[in-house]
Amino acid sequence: MGDRRMISRTVVDSARFLKMPATSQNLYFHLVVNADDDGIVEAYKVMAMCKANEDDLRVLVGKQFVQILNEDLVTYIIHWRQMNVLRADRKTDSIYKNLLLQVNPDVELLEKKERSDLKKKQKNKCQSVDGPRTAQHNLIESKSTQENLREDKSINPYIDTADTDESNGEMDGSMNIDNQNSEYRNIVANNIHLDWLKDAASKHGEKEVLMVDEIYETICDMVCNPRDKVTIKNTDYPWTSVKSQFLKLNYQHIANILNRIVDADLKIKNMNAYLISTLYTESMSGVLAEEAGLHDDYLKYLRGQPY
Repeated sequence: MGDRRMISRTVVDSARFLKMPATSQNLYFHLVVNADDDGIVEAYKVMAMCKANEDDLRVLVGKQFVQILNEDLVTYIIHWRQMNVLRADRKTDSIYKNLLLQVNPDVELLEKKERSDLKKKQKNKCQSVDGPRTAQHNLIESKSTQENLREDKSINPYIDTADTDESNGEMDGSMNIDNQNSEYRNIVANNIHLDWLKDAASKHGEKEVLMVDEIYETICDMVCNPRDKVTIKNTDYPWTSVKSQFLKLNYQHIANILNRIVDADLKIKNMNAYLISTLYTESMSGVLAEEAGLHDDYLKYLRGQPY
């Protein structure tokens, strides 16, 4: 991990950043400084170091400055590539790189390249004189192993290998689908911070916790169960497109929906259809709606009138 990190004024001078509590802003700076070359940091350790709490981290998540990857608070700095530019041949891959790609498949990471000075050294290395003899020895071993396998198959001639392969294929297929669905459910739970939502909902009663569960199950049903199309407000959309949008839902999106859904004036008749259409709409324009609320005099002063 490098000792020097850069922070963009475009990020920290924005109204969205400046309106956060000072403790959340302070935590963000510490997270950036301690992040690895892929912009990933163990937030729990940093929070303990700078005496921050989980509420400060929740604010950063809600304002889309960081993304939490697992229950251990391993965290990704969303604007990392915008703020830090590294040489590909000097980069060290994060130990959490695979976790980040699993949670956020669309993230753009810098691909590590081999150092140019090491390439020259490898070209100058001489080939070992034992190479051909070793390769010949390995070839002999490989042939003897194949012959032993043929002999093992002839020991029990009553085994129908075709039937065995077919049954194993069916079992493997169902297991793969179950594993994939389980991974998707975990990804959704991490994206929307299901534990945080339930914790906030529990302050308003058990029924509100059940509301959170129902929204979570609606998202998982859409993501895990393939279908030809999804009808949203009398318009048919490809299921893959809707699935992709549902995987982008985060804590703030669900919080916005929960704040609206308790309004009795909505008079919702078909709750399932309403949830699907609202979740889809929120995933498309939830950030824009949130930013619109920040257009006060101070923001206009910073941005001017670009449009």
